[in-house]
Amino acid sequence: VLVCPLRPVERFRDLRPDELADLFSAAQRVANLVEKHFNATSITIAIQDGPEAGQTVKVRT
Repeated sequence: VLVCPLRPVERFRDLRPDELADLFSAAQRVANLVEKHFNATSITIAIQDGPEAGQTVKVRT
């Protein structure tokens, strides 16, 4: 599942503190739903921030 901020930004560091809070809150809600749906006991959350980190989604403005 890809969770993205509402405002398009190129990098994670470009998010404002309030946007970070919203993003992680959304990621937490999604993680809870995924765990419940698959009856899982743990989950991995990853951030690929920049091309060398594996980021493939490009920002469209």
